[in-house]
Parts: sequence; C-alpha cells; structure tokens
Amino acid sequence: MIRTVKINSPVNKGKLQGIHRFLEEYQNCVNYFIARLWSEKRFHGSYLEKEYINSARIRFNLTARLIQCAGKQAFEVVKSQRKKDTKHYPRFKMLSATLDSRFWSITDNENTFNWLKLQSGFSYLLPFTKSRLWNKWIAKGFTLSKSMRVSIRKGKLELEFFFEHEAPKIKESGSIEGLDLGYVNLATCSDGQMVGEHLNQFIRTFTKREKHTHKTITNKVYQELKQLDLSKVNTLVLENLKKVKHNTRGTFSRTHNRRLSHWLYAKVIRWLEQRCEEQGVRIEYKSPYKTSQNCPVCHKWDKRNRNGERFKCVSCGHEEHADRIGSLNLKSLGLAGVYSLRLLNTLEGGCT
Repeated sequence: MIRTVKINSPVNKGKLQGIHRFLEEYQNCVNYFIARLWSEKRFHGSYLEKEYINSARIRFNLTARLIQCAGKQAFEVVKSQRKKDTKHYPRFKMLSATLDSRFWSITDNENTFNWLKLQSGFSYLLPFTKSRLWNKWIAKGFTLSKSMRVSIRKGKLELEFFFEHEAPKIKESGSIEGLDLGYVNLATCSDGQMVGEHLNQFIRTFTKREKHTHKTITNKVYQELKQLDLSKVNTLVLENLKKVKHNTRGTFSRTHNRRLSHWLYAKVIRWLEQRCEEQGVRIEYKSPYKTSQNCPVCHKWDKRNRNGERFKCVSCGHEEHADRIGSLNLKSLGLAGVYSLRLLNTLEGGCT
C-alpha cells in the first residue's frame, strides 16, 4: 500500500527560481529520452544504456545520476502507452522530478520546521512542516519511502512524500455487497447501510463556488464515508462511473451543473479503494446500465419503475428506495460474476 502526503514548502523567491531552473532542465531531459524511446519503439525496460546517458550529458547540465533518474521516469511515461489501443506520443509537461534517496535527506525539526536537503550537483535546504496526514500514516505503521517528488505547481513548491505498508490479504470469508454512489444520497449499501443522506441539501448551502467550498464538501464526504462498516464484507461492487459527466453539456442548468461539480466521484472512489485495501476488501466495477430501473425481484426493466428516489415495479409491484434498488442490482452482478444487467437478465430469463 502506498499513501501520499503533499506539503507546500515556504521557500524564498531566489531559492524557488533556482529549483525552477533545475526542474526545467530535468523536464527537458525526460522529454529528450521520451523522444528517443518513442522513435525506437521501446516500451519495455527500466534503465538506459550508457550510450543514452553519455548523449544526454552533452546536452543537459545534470549529473549522471540525475540523468539516470530522468531516464527511468521517461521509461514510465512511454510504457504508460503500451496497453492503449491507440498510442499517442506522450509529453512530460509537469515541472516535477521523482528522486530516490541518493538525492535527498531530512534533518530534525529546528525552529518549528523540518528541512529537506536536496543534493546532486546542487544543494538546497527546503523548509517544511510535517502535516497531520504524515503523523497519521506513521501512527498506522507506514514507513517513509525512499522516493519523493519535488514539483512546482501554480508558482508554489510542493514536496510529495510516499509512505509504504504491506497490504493485508484479501478476506476469504464475508459477503458480497453492492454500493450505489449518488449525488442526492452519497452511498447506499445492499446490506441496508445508507450514509450521506441528502448530501445535495448540504451542497445547496453554497450559493457560490469559492476556494473553500470544495475542501469543505470533501471533508463532509469523507466524514460520511467513515460510517460505512465493511468488517463483514469481502467484495464491494461499485458502478463504473468514470465517464459519468461526459457528453452531458447542455443537459442540466448552470445551477445544477455547479452542484454536480461538487460531487467528487473520483475522490470518493479513491477513498473507498484505500479503505478497502486496508481492510482486505476486494472492489469490482460493473456497468451502471439500468441498475436503478431494473426490478431485483422479477428482473423486469421499465423506465417507469423509477420516479425520483421512489422505485415501484410496474410489473410485480415491488417498491423500495431507488438507490437501494441500485445497490441490490450491483450485488446481483457481483454474485453472478457478470458485468452488466443485459447479461444477467439474459442468464435469468428476464426482459431487457
């Protein structure tokens, strides 16, 4: 398991400019290697041969060790295209460098700050303060990784530390449960749990999109998700909503779109993945197609079955909360080992 802690370093302007120049040179070196690897169609490997290193040393004002580090990062960027059906020439656009323990060390707390020392043909002392998350992962038994990342984003120096811990084994016993994620009710589980009820009412209190609103809503979402009890669950089935907002331009009003923008699906998924990983719970993703309009009793689908949060089957009369119906259908997909209700209804002889 890997957890990340991002901390802004309050460096002075001169030091920030020096690190900016270094990161620009490092970025150019990474892109140089990407261009060579791409032209040679090398999508496998981790380290570059001596020929590549010597060639880069002529072009860039970096040490051999940093050039090797940039080469490894270039390999990772190129290999990210390997499994894609349509491969696109990648570019390394961030002012960022991932450095191993040869390039950095941490000194003890002095004058309220800890100090990160960067060194390899240069030397910088960067102040930072260990955050609450840092102490949280240490308290949970995580250890500080040998790698860290230095970046400049929006004119600020960001230090990114990684913490590692051996992941527990996946549970062999327990139930398979479906979890329906939504904008009105945050999470509804097939075992009857419901958290974050009427989350949209909380979001409605924010009439304008301000700097603090996303953070406040994110904290509220995490507080609600912590109430989920997964102690008796070994598999959690979720809807694959990765592209839930795609092709919806013009579908909703500006006010509704603003509220939807606060529904932080990606962060919710990331939080659930981390929590499940820590508790040995497997996560499966299924198609969201008609999961809230399909009757889990008679397996008949009809768009008239759902009206807002209310579900009533027009075929058998089964009535329940629509989000609960969604979670039950997801559970059925998990139990059957199929991806979509089309396949499930075909197997069970229902109507699609």
